Amino acid sequence: MENRSGENKAYLISHGLGEDRPSSLLILSQIDSIKSVTNDANKMKGEAGLYHFAILLPERKFLASFMQHIRKNLDPKYYEGMADHAVSESLYLHDPDNNGIEVYHDRRPSEWTWSGTNNIHMVTEPLDVKNLLKHESYGPWHGIPGKTSIGHVHLHVSNLSNAKNFYQDTIGLFHNASYPGTNFFAADRYHHNVATNTWIGTNILPNSANNLGKLGLDHFASQIPDEKKEIDSLKNHLISNGVYIDEKLLKSDSP
Repeated sequence: MENRSGENKAYLISHGLGEDRPSSLLILSQIDSIKSVTNDANKMKGEAGLYHFAILLPERKFLASFMQHIRKNLDPKYYEGMADHAVSESLYLHDPDNNGIEVYHDRRPSEWTWSGTNNIHMVTEPLDVKNLLKHESYGPWHGIPGKTSIGHVHLHVSNLSNAKNFYQDTIGLFHNASYPGTNFFAADRYHHNVATNTWIGTNILPNSANNLGKLGLDHFASQIPDEKKEIDSLKNHLISNGVYIDEKLLKSDSP
């Protein structure tokens, strides 16, 4: 985590292979509003927004190292659980502002089970902790390793059908799996880059974190290939589905 002088922000960074400078995986912005703060970890906002963001570690050994690290250093009130999802192994926690966090490692894609073109098998089963710690050669946790990424975001929504229409039809992701009250969407044969759920109900308010200075998710960004053909194809697809495109942003040289 990096703090930059003169900013009320903190950056979670990771060095990618061949990158001259680190990538910002996550930006935390301080909100100077006491009305935004809650210390009740079990109190969910009655509005759409972040369920959790997921930090994807590049190797299984780092997950084992992180598990040992939080066993020794994490206040138990921030711990939520762990799971084996068949495609991945995951640890769950939340931060002091109740932002949900998943830290996980993917199994090899050759171990994933697909049925049909875009239907992947995922489960929620107990994590085999003994296997993870026994078979992985891990050392002390030294922070986020290189080639770490944000693997996916999981969102609370008010309507699964509307969310599916948006992420599948408008954005162009594949609907890869469903749980009760949840849909999973992805590109390029991944298990999911975005998930949506109605676990806190359907009678919830729209997200307000990005316009009222409240806690929560302001936005997330998806990286696409830096190729004109790909960008033009996506641009035309979005325009055809009624999405406004800011040409100034497309022409920006900013990363």
